[in-house]
Amino acid sequence: MITVEDLYKVYHQGKREVRALDGVSLTVPSGSVHGIIGHSGAGKSTLVRCLTMLDRPTSGTIEINGVNLTSARSNALRKARRRIGLVFQQANLFDSRTIADNVGYPLELIGVGRAERLRKVDELLGLVGLGDSGAAYPAQLSGGMRQRVGIARALASDPDVLLCDEPTSALDPRTTDEILELISSLRGRDGLAVLVITHEMHVVKSICDSVSLLDGGRIVESGRLTDVVRRLDGRLSQALLGIPPHVDESVVDGVLVDVLSTGEHATRPVVAHTSSEVGAPLNIVGGSVEHLAGTTFSHLRIAVPSGTDPQRVIDSLLSQGADARLTSDLADPTGTEDLA
Repeated sequence: MITVEDLYKVYHQGKREVRALDGVSLTVPSGSVHGIIGHSGAGKSTLVRCLTMLDRPTSGTIEINGVNLTSARSNALRKARRRIGLVFQQANLFDSRTIADNVGYPLELIGVGRAERLRKVDELLGLVGLGDSGAAYPAQLSGGMRQRVGIARALASDPDVLLCDEPTSALDPRTTDEILELISSLRGRDGLAVLVITHEMHVVKSICDSVSLLDGGRIVESGRLTDVVRRLDGRLSQALLGIPPHVDESVVDGVLVDVLSTGEHATRPVVAHTSSEVGAPLNIVGGSVEHLAGTTFSHLRIAVPSGTDPQRVIDSLLSQGADARLTSDLADPTGTEDLA
């Protein structure tokens, strides 16, 4: 488990004070995948450096399975860091070493014997689907295969936490999905807690159980994926259930209303029923359907014509179990797909 409490990181640039992290608190239970998402400059890189204690926080605490990294020193801190596996955007392999030697390198550093090291390397290469590639060199592998090696290396010390920093941003879509499937499969490995730093909503949709939005060094939204998506007026919900194409409200004769239906309600003709109830045509001008964490979500944008009370439309939709709001009242109603 990862537990972060009231974490601050303050930099001083001359007389100017920059709060890169401003009271960040989060918990990632063992056996789960948590996503941290945000714009460039939101504080994601600083959070990574602090979680690994490569950059010491100004204040606050970081605990890995109850061990306080922020108060640990020298040998105790080195031992605690071994409980964190790191996967980077680039695999950062040693070109002069074989794949097996790259994976076994962390075990060399802590003095694991050759026989045990070889056994562990074989196990890990099999786990990531590269059982026959141990004698190859990084230059002989594709980008996706190199990233698999990076994941195997990160697991070599049997960590309690796997920290993935933009693990798929340098990969093509098909390889991205393969790597995400592999990371997702690790959530049940010895109670591993996985934290994924990303700017890609596809990553969050594919593998995360929960997600936090980091903005200006603060976590402004956080929760289980199915909970944050249900907050129609939230930025994460708008990003996860964005509606293509973007609709310009100024060219619509009337007003726009966003409708969110969940689970069994997502398959019901709520718009058609409401249209009949209010006696006016309600045109669907955009929509998306997502299956997230085992739940179906339908997000529709409808045009309410001039002369029809939009509140009557909203009340009818609410009575059918949907959530409905005026589009103009929502955060980022343009359906942003990417928070980069």
